[in-house]
Amino acid sequence: MKTKQTTGNRATQERILDIAAKLFVENGYTGTPLSLIASKLEFTKAALYYHFKSKADILTGILDPLLDQIDGLLKETPERFPNTEQRWEFMLAYSQLLLSNTRAVAVLAIGGSQAWMPEKILERIRRHAERTTELAMLPGMSEEDQVRAMLLMDMMHREIVFEKGRSVVKGMAPERRREIVYGFIRDTLES
Repeated sequence: MKTKQTTGNRATQERILDIAAKLFVENGYTGTPLSLIASKLEFTKAALYYHFKSKADILTGILDPLLDQIDGLLKETPERFPNTEQRWEFMLAYSQLLLSNTRAVAVLAIGGSQAWMPEKILERIRRHAERTTELAMLPGMSEEDQVRAMLLMDMMHREIVFEKGRSVVKGMAPERRREIVYGFIRDTLES
């Protein structure tokens, strides 16, 4: 899915997306009118409309790069992984996509719920969640192991997307925490 942008300057569009993402995180998507985005950019609303036709188009511009990359990753994967190592490699690649798209991830984490998102985007996110959870499982897994796989995907999302409300160890660098989480996920996959 491509954003509905006009022929505006790409650097300006990126600036708009950066400012809008920050405002969405600060005020919520619904609490951020286009007039506020235009004001922060020192634009008129007409100048903003030159680059994006609506607030939903700005949201799409923020989220599409990540969602497109996840689509690509999911297209490259087999129906199921035959072994734990390939399953781990997928989960690591997926987490790296999330980590490399901080702007989109910050917007996805707004309010811990995505009920405010347009249905078209929500449906795409739901498909990704279902498919990534399926890929966390091996064929013939017991019910107990299926629940473990679901919990591992939930843990990965909480660590990367929904990190704001989680408990932290005082003074621990995020990289060290992620190393521990990845170790736990990998150990659990192998058990």
